[in-house]
Amino acid sequence: MKPEKYKLKNGETRWRFQIALPRDPMTGKRRTTRRSGFRTREQANVALTRLKSQLDREQKVSPAKTYQGIKTFKTVYEEWLVIYKTTVKPTTYFDLTKKAERHLLPQFGDKDISKIKAAYIQKYLVDLSQKYKEFHAISTVLRRVFKYSYKMGYTNHDEFVKVDVPKEQRSNHKLDDDLLTEEQLKTYLNFIHNEYSFENYVYFTLLARTGMRRSEALALSWKDLKGNRLHIHRTLSTGYKGEAIISETTKTKGSDRVIILDEKTLSLLNQHHLALNSKLAKRHEKNKDDLMFLSFSKGKPQAHVSSWPYGTIRRLQTKFPQLPKIDVHAFRHTFATLALKSGMSLLDLQHQLGHSSYNTTLRYYAKYTDDQKEKAANKMSDFFDKIDL
Repeated sequence: MKPEKYKLKNGETRWRFQIALPRDPMTGKRRTTRRSGFRTREQANVALTRLKSQLDREQKVSPAKTYQGIKTFKTVYEEWLVIYKTTVKPTTYFDLTKKAERHLLPQFGDKDISKIKAAYIQKYLVDLSQKYKEFHAISTVLRRVFKYSYKMGYTNHDEFVKVDVPKEQRSNHKLDDDLLTEEQLKTYLNFIHNEYSFENYVYFTLLARTGMRRSEALALSWKDLKGNRLHIHRTLSTGYKGEAIISETTKTKGSDRVIILDEKTLSLLNQHHLALNSKLAKRHEKNKDDLMFLSFSKGKPQAHVSSWPYGTIRRLQTKFPQLPKIDVHAFRHTFATLALKSGMSLLDLQHQLGHSSYNTTLRYYAKYTDDQKEKAANKMSDFFDKIDL
């Protein structure tokens, strides 16, 4: 705009002007700058001419992109996501997109990816590492998006390679934090029995008395139960839109297994089966997938979402703050330690839990076999005494 006249509070006259700048290189938004305080129109015109010349020189050295030509971080991220989706399980994809949309897109989404500098990324990751323990997952997405952008020619170089990713802080969480004593386990199951549906009680009792994973139990069908033998060969996961998906594969090869149920667990399952069939009959519904655990929250019977057990535990802990603060996985860990205490070998525990490797079971639970080691040592001592060796 041309210089314009304005007055100061003391009544003196001054001149000022406003000029448009190139669009913001990171966001593509329009920008302007103002100059004021000139005593004459001529002084304002001289300053305006000089500023225009300076901007023209800068444009010639580094021509600005038109807004339409800008590749924003969000655009590149969404392109990369299409490819990434084909390489991972729906659960992994769903978890990652939730984290990215919560953290990355608000910070980087509308910025021109070719203008995002390493210093900006560095500061963001340092700040994030101080308040978000899973920041490494966010860092991985950033690295992959910038690498993809470089490969596609959207940027002349990969800015992320200049960044030093903060070290991940080790969690103070220990396996023992997710363990219940025998009395605590009884208390939890009693509270669940009294506060929630019989289905909830059967589900958590099944976890506590078998050590199976929550996703394995949610995917069980009645066809998997033959006598007292339960075939575990499927898992329930979360789909791209947050829906429940049952996969015909287990977490690992060793997770496909058959376990033997004790009489109480088998009895509870049979009672639950009768109650479920009665509920379906009253509603004139069918259990099309023959699932053991069904949700009726959306009208038609369907598989529970994977977060269903977590909701039960969280609500219980909120209502009864005296309960130990555990996760659903605590029922699996507690089973393992109680099984070892009862005399089960690590090798048998490996099969029961569905670990693909004996070393996995050994790494997590070897320290809980001290009682067995002492008993074995005493037996060997008695044996050697008998043969007078």
